[in-house]
Amino acid sequence: MATFLQIKFDRFGVLEDLNESIQYGTKAVRMTPDDHPNKSSRLNTLGTSLQSRFRLLGEVVDIQDAIKYQSQAVTLIADSHPDKPGYLNNLGLSWQGRFHKLGEPSSLDHAIDCLSKTVELTPTGHPDKPAWLSNLGFSWQGKYELVGEISALDQALEYQTQAVDLTPEDHPDKPEYLNKLGHSWRSRFKRFGELGDIDRAISYHTRAVNLTPNGHPNKPGRLNNLGVSWLGKFERVGDLEDLGRAIDFQTQATELTPGSSSGKADWLCNLGRLWLSRFERLGELEDLNRAIEYQSEAVYSTLDGHPEKPRRLDLLGHSWNIRFERFGELEAIENSVKFRSQAVELTADSHPHKPRYMNNLGNLCLHQFQLLGELTYLHRALDYQSRAVDFTPNTHPNKAGYLSNLGYSWYNRFEQLRELADLERAIDCQSRAVTLTPNGHPDKPGRLSNLGNAHQIRFEQLEELVDLDRAIDCQSQAVTLSPDGHPQKSIFLNNLGNSLQSRFRKLDEPEDINLAIEYQSQAVALTPDGHPDKPGYLMNIGTLWRTRFERFEELSDLGHAIEFQSKGVALTSDFHPEKPVLLNSLGISLLRRAQYMGDVSSLEEALAVFRTAATATAFKPSVQMQCARNWAHASVSLGHSPLAAYQAAFALLPRLVWIGQTIQHRHETMIAIRDLASQAAAWAISVGHYDLALEWLEQGRSVVWGQILQLRNPFNDLSRVDSGLAQKLRDIASRLDSVGSSSALQISREGVLSDARSQTEHHNRLALEWEKLLEQARQIPGFESYMQPLKSGEIIQAAKDGPIVVINTHLTQCNALIVMPMSQNIMNVPLDGVDQETLDQISTKLHHSIGTSGGARGFTQSKSEGNIRFLAFIWAHVVEPILRALNYIDNPVLSERPHITWCTTGAMSFLPLHAAGLYDGLSPNTSDIVVSSYTPTLTALLFHKSPSSTQSGLLAVGQAASLGQAPLPKTVDELQMIARYSSVTPYHELEGTSAAVDATLAAMQAHSWVHLACHAVQYRSNPSQSAFYLHDGVLTLEEITRRQFKHKGLAFLSACQTATGDDGLPDEATHLAAGMLIAGYPSIIATMWWIMDEDAPLIADIVYSELLKDGKMDHTRSARALHKAVEVLRERIGEKNFQRWAPFIHMGV
Repeated sequence: MATFLQIKFDRFGVLEDLNESIQYGTKAVRMTPDDHPNKSSRLNTLGTSLQSRFRLLGEVVDIQDAIKYQSQAVTLIADSHPDKPGYLNNLGLSWQGRFHKLGEPSSLDHAIDCLSKTVELTPTGHPDKPAWLSNLGFSWQGKYELVGEISALDQALEYQTQAVDLTPEDHPDKPEYLNKLGHSWRSRFKRFGELGDIDRAISYHTRAVNLTPNGHPNKPGRLNNLGVSWLGKFERVGDLEDLGRAIDFQTQATELTPGSSSGKADWLCNLGRLWLSRFERLGELEDLNRAIEYQSEAVYSTLDGHPEKPRRLDLLGHSWNIRFERFGELEAIENSVKFRSQAVELTADSHPHKPRYMNNLGNLCLHQFQLLGELTYLHRALDYQSRAVDFTPNTHPNKAGYLSNLGYSWYNRFEQLRELADLERAIDCQSRAVTLTPNGHPDKPGRLSNLGNAHQIRFEQLEELVDLDRAIDCQSQAVTLSPDGHPQKSIFLNNLGNSLQSRFRKLDEPEDINLAIEYQSQAVALTPDGHPDKPGYLMNIGTLWRTRFERFEELSDLGHAIEFQSKGVALTSDFHPEKPVLLNSLGISLLRRAQYMGDVSSLEEALAVFRTAATATAFKPSVQMQCARNWAHASVSLGHSPLAAYQAAFALLPRLVWIGQTIQHRHETMIAIRDLASQAAAWAISVGHYDLALEWLEQGRSVVWGQILQLRNPFNDLSRVDSGLAQKLRDIASRLDSVGSSSALQISREGVLSDARSQTEHHNRLALEWEKLLEQARQIPGFESYMQPLKSGEIIQAAKDGPIVVINTHLTQCNALIVMPMSQNIMNVPLDGVDQETLDQISTKLHHSIGTSGGARGFTQSKSEGNIRFLAFIWAHVVEPILRALNYIDNPVLSERPHITWCTTGAMSFLPLHAAGLYDGLSPNTSDIVVSSYTPTLTALLFHKSPSSTQSGLLAVGQAASLGQAPLPKTVDELQMIARYSSVTPYHELEGTSAAVDATLAAMQAHSWVHLACHAVQYRSNPSQSAFYLHDGVLTLEEITRRQFKHKGLAFLSACQTATGDDGLPDEATHLAAGMLIAGYPSIIATMWWIMDEDAPLIADIVYSELLKDGKMDHTRSARALHKAVEVLRERIGEKNFQRWAPFIHMGV
């Protein structure tokens, strides 16, 4: 009865018959003893029925039971039995079904083992041998798709070819064998891109269709496969007739299949793919609508447990993504994310298709990032794409594509965060993708082009010609390998044009710019106006014409540039993330025309374009910052107020110098905008807005230190209204502070997943959470401007112990803004006798003279006549006008000298204002009139406004002998001098071998004051690695700033160059003294250049005798103590020997 019902089901497809067959078969098996001659037959029949129901309903329990019963059947029957091969074949097919459902590789291995033994036990000439060969070939095909081994595909082709050859043309199974053989040839085509392989696939599929009678249940499936093969040929050759054939066959497959058939959804899904391909080629919206309609029907007609559900969801998500890319509809990308996320969620990690779905979802997350600018989406993209790469063996044909996509995401993160390690990761991934892609593969040109782009970007960063040569070579190969009609040909032409432009700019060969324009013109001509890449191509060709104009000054070239770029802007939605880039390029061309022709209307157009770009909602902070500054420049040129432009620039600053990046990277970012604050302040001063100038100078200088200080806020005021939120901010701030001070992370050996990547993403996520929490805080009444840049009324509160003089230097003017204690007014002192160029020259000559005088603790005597002239100039044109404005010269203070704090910008940051003077024996100098201190910003003083009442002693660290450094014998004397005061305050000493890095840090934590007598080094290329030399290594600025020392007072840095900044970043205070200030020491004694070893003990002795003379540790007297010590040294060695006494300075409070 079970057999009869199974046959009835096979004939009519009624599920009730199959269920009854299984019920009767189960009873029959239970009632039959193991030694019964029919037991194996009944087990096999029951297993076959369960296998049929699994194919219909997809229930895992059915295929598991089928395997159980069929395995028993195989075990109970001898190899010599004529039914053994058939039972093995059925068991192999059940293992196949389990594999396709669950994706377990072991299931496929079991299938191959069973089917291989089936073929082995079947004699040649047996009527079932072709069928079993075909089944075995199909399993090897599955193995190839799982692991990508060519040997597996070769096995599939061998067995399927045998099946076809052994079967006469009129045999009813011949079409199915041809169909499977065609599928394997199509797989080989997808791997190697050889046209002969896809032609063979089409030939076999065509024969399969022609041999299948109308009305046959498998006719639609064979038509479907023929359509898919024609699609493959279209994607390789680009012939629309091939696509038309594919659509025709796929439509027939769909129309011939009743709605209840399990195959209908597959045919609909593939038909949707074909209409999508047609849309991508022709851009007709109706085609895209058809694609989504067919694929939606396929998804909604598929049960959740069906093994094909994820694939259909993924393809539907792809179509919605294409709609988003073309029309920018938010609903489209939301739908795409929804469907592709479901595809990933419904697929087990072990399933062979899981990497593909993760890769596709990662690509989609990248698109979300490009649209919305939120790094969360980019990190999701990297996560999914990295997992797709990791889950896929190198032999798999999809591995190269996954690597290429991952590389593109790394490139996007580099574009956003400008971390060079991300670019290295991108190049590594793209290189591996190219290596894994065989010649002739249809994707080879695209991967070569991607690799070329990565090398092009690295050339722009490092300017190494080898990168540019590689870029041009890769792009040229991409163009050569892509036939006319190739859908990506325009991309390759565009990229080649960009690289040739770079070489023209580097080598000035006219042929390069002309060739670049030619290739770029072809790219534009090949791309319809509705294509999403068209605006970018128009912008690029416009840039080429502008480059040509700048070289040959042919005005018509500039006209071409503006024409193309204007069209590119017009074709781009206001919400498109690349809109600011296009606007910036157009604005620059308009600006060039205005400059060349003196054309006011072009300048007004440029201003409007830059304003639009700078204030766009897109997330392009580096480009928008350029636009904001160009907007300000154009405004000034037209006589308009640049106020709004500068406000836009400063609003962009936190996004550009983002707290989610390492300190080193933020410093590198600041180089491009190092004069923003001084430029904006110069304008504000010129129109009398001194308060605004002060605010901008605080916002735009020492930006990185300011961010660190923000993270070290105790959040006490917020705690009073929302203690929970304040605690969350403290936690995030502490973790951000810790990761932010790490060095730039290195690429891992594999270049894909690494600890470095995880740390970087962790840093980024912390920054996003930090910003989210701050936004929550700003929703609380009274906290609307919480942790926002300070207003001038708050900034001027820093002036407690005497005036603060903020000196702004700019190309157009130099001014001193003076903030007085207990005053709301800001005084402006124009420094008309000085200009930025002169200050740069003095700074360079002064430090060249002093900096080349290295000896013990770095110093030997050098000629001073020229340096004295420099000090006289600084006195006459900078310091004297300021002191006169303060009435300190005409009415000198007869008792205690007033205290003044210098806060400088630009080249002024490297000049010893405290030592300025004529030194003619008659005239006063700075130190005769005032006691000087320095500060990187006024905010730094506010951070340390309340002296700690907790004092825990003095730590003295000495290192007379450091590996590779000159001996410092006087450090021993220096520590002995300091030790004399151990009766006044708790004293701890680390000297020689005991002065190790970890021991020093631990002791610094335990003591309020620290004295470091050792060598130091300043690294201008990487300031975070500036360091003190200790016994077992170096104590770096990075390590110091990572600490949050509490209850600290004085840090005496008795080493060379501890207050020497980076002339590339004069306003960022990237020196050891500033690092100690940020680490929690409010008062610093440091050195501007080399000091003499024998001078250090004298200075230290007098400083500590002054500070501890009444038995108290009071760091607020440090400036006056140092002033007295330097005065004594100056008297001993002579005031004109200023190289020895002038380097000692005080910083802080």
